[in-house]
Amino acid sequence: MDQLRVGIVGCGLITQVEHLPNLLALPELFKVIGVADPSAKVRAHLTDRTGVASYATADELFGQKPDAVVVATPDAYHADIIVQALARGFHVFTEKPLCYDVADARRILAARNKAARVVQVGYMKRFDPAYRALCDLIAARPAGPLLAVTVDVVDSDAWAYVAHRDLLTPDDVPAELVAEGRARRQAQVAAALGGAPDALVARGFAGPFCSSLVHDINLVQGLLEAAGTRLGAPVGAAFIAGDTGGALLAKLEPQDAAITMSWVAAPKVAYYSERISLVYADAVYELRFPSPYLNHQPTQLFERRSSGHHLTEIAHRPSYAEPFIEELKAWHAAITEGAVVVNTVEQAMADISLLAQFARLAAVA
Repeated sequence: MDQLRVGIVGCGLITQVEHLPNLLALPELFKVIGVADPSAKVRAHLTDRTGVASYATADELFGQKPDAVVVATPDAYHADIIVQALARGFHVFTEKPLCYDVADARRILAARNKAARVVQVGYMKRFDPAYRALCDLIAARPAGPLLAVTVDVVDSDAWAYVAHRDLLTPDDVPAELVAEGRARRQAQVAAALGGAPDALVARGFAGPFCSSLVHDINLVQGLLEAAGTRLGAPVGAAFIAGDTGGALLAKLEPQDAAITMSWVAAPKVAYYSERISLVYADAVYELRFPSPYLNHQPTQLFERRSSGHHLTEIAHRPSYAEPFIEELKAWHAAITEGAVVVNTVEQAMADISLLAQFARLAAVA
C-alpha cells in the first residue's frame, strides 16, 4: 500500500486523543511528518511524546510538502485552512463541522474540484460497525413505512472519558489569537444565520447544533437513505440556555412520519448516553453509542419484535472495529485507490444548511 505523508493542523483534544495516535498506529498507510499548533507547550509535549516534528503555523507545516493534511483547528478556521491546503495540492481530512456558513462550504467545494483532491469530513459514526449493520437490516426489510425516528443525547463532555489519556490542555495560546477566533466564529455564525442573531441562538447554533447534533443529523440521513425516505421540512427547534442543549423536529418524506432530536449537556455527571431509534409497526431498532473517546467500545444495536405478548430482543454486535480508525483507512483508500469518498463536502454542506434552518426556527419560537 502507498504510504501517505500526512501533517496535522491543530492539536487540541481530538488530535491528541484520536487522530495523532491513530495515524501513528497505521504506519503502513501513513507517515506523520509534522503537526502545527500555536501552543508551544503542546508542540513540545507532542514532539517529546511521539518524536513527530512540530510547527507554530499551518504555513510552516505546509512547507514540508505533505501528501495530505488533517484539519483539526477550532471550527472557525476550517474553511480557510482547507482551501489553502487544496490550493497547494494536498488531500484533506477535516474535523466536523466543515464550516458554519454555506458560502464557505461552496468555496471549499470549488477549491476541491479545481485541485481534484479528496476532501473527507470527520463524521466517524458513519464507519461504526453497528450503524452499518443497521443500514443493512433496514435496507433488507419488507415494505412498510417508517413511523418515527428519535435521537436523544445526554453528554457530560469529554472530561470523564479522557482523564486516562495523555492530554495536555494549553495555557499559552496568545490572547489576541483567542480573541481572533471568537471574532471569526461570531462573524461566520452571523453570515450563516443572516443578520445579527440573538446571542443565545448564535451559541446554540455553533455549540449544540454544529458541534454535537451535526453528527446525528448526518448519521440519521444515512439511515433514512437505507429506509428509502428522507428528511423533509423542519418543523420546530429550541435551545436550552444557549449552548447547554438543543432540540429539533422535522417531517420525514414521502410518508407521514416525524423525527425528533435532542442534545443536553450534563457537565457535572460522568455519564454519556446517545440513542437513536427507528420505529416501524412491526419492529423497533435502537443504536446506543458509547462516548466516542472510549475506543473499541462497540455501539449496541438492538432489534425488537413481538409475536403477541412475546417480545424478542436481538442484540447485534458486528465488530469491535474503531470508527475513528476506520475513517482514516477509508480516507487513505479514497486517495490511493480511488474508492468512493464517504462523508463528502456536499453532504456536510447539506448538514450545516439544515442546522441553520433549524436555528432560524429557534430564533422565532
